[in-house]
Amino acid sequence: MRGASTIAGLGEKKGGSKEERIAALRRAVDGLQSIPAGIQPKHVTAGAGASLAAGLPGPGLVAGVLNEVIAARSDRPAVFSFLFTLTAAALQERPGPAIFVAAQRTLEFGMPYGHGLNQLGVDVGRLILVDTDTDKDALWALEEALRSEAKPAIVVGAIETDLDLTQSRRLNLAAATHATPHVLSRGMKVAGTSAAATRWRVTPAPAARDRFDTFAYWRWHVTLERCRNGRTGAWLIEWDHAARRFRSVEGEAENLCQAE
Repeated sequence: MRGASTIAGLGEKKGGSKEERIAALRRAVDGLQSIPAGIQPKHVTAGAGASLAAGLPGPGLVAGVLNEVIAARSDRPAVFSFLFTLTAAALQERPGPAIFVAAQRTLEFGMPYGHGLNQLGVDVGRLILVDTDTDKDALWALEEALRSEAKPAIVVGAIETDLDLTQSRRLNLAAATHATPHVLSRGMKVAGTSAAATRWRVTPAPAARDRFDTFAYWRWHVTLERCRNGRTGAWLIEWDHAARRFRSVEGEAENLCQAE
């Protein structure tokens, strides 16, 4: 492959300072993460909205690349609800089915419930749920779904373990096939380098209440820890299930650092 041969060639190159070689290696890794030439970047705009767009390089969650969500085990129910709100947004904007693939170990709190998904705004008639015995099977199913000629509106996954560079790059390339929005939740442990374009950390927040002090909107604390060509930041957001949009509760994002 072009990217692999580029990296391999770095070790054979003669001359140049250490800083130049490191810079060349970084450019090669960036090439592995990019959407291939000829495919125009697309976005899920309703799913990000103004509350997150300040950190992202486009008007919403970028499609055609891998977007990671880091999930602590205790926070997994909140993370799943966040993933399904992104699913609802994608179904509103894009044709095709939504495919949600989960390894069995991530379903310890139970299977997604149709009436609950409907309350989140998910069109359950267009949702395909796949559960697998292992993370390896889940990754295979995700890659097949992304390359499918069915051209899903979004492909979402949940695994327990970490991804290595090879696995994450395979998903990146598969997502680029049809410029499909792709989000993968994985465990907290980070073993090595990933080709993901964005990395999110999601934790639950107390729900918004209406004037009668009853439930109004779901809320999460969301941190964008990595964003290629964008800015990292932190938000308190809520989901408007009727409009199928996120709203920022505390205004604009707090930028934590410059673009990577």
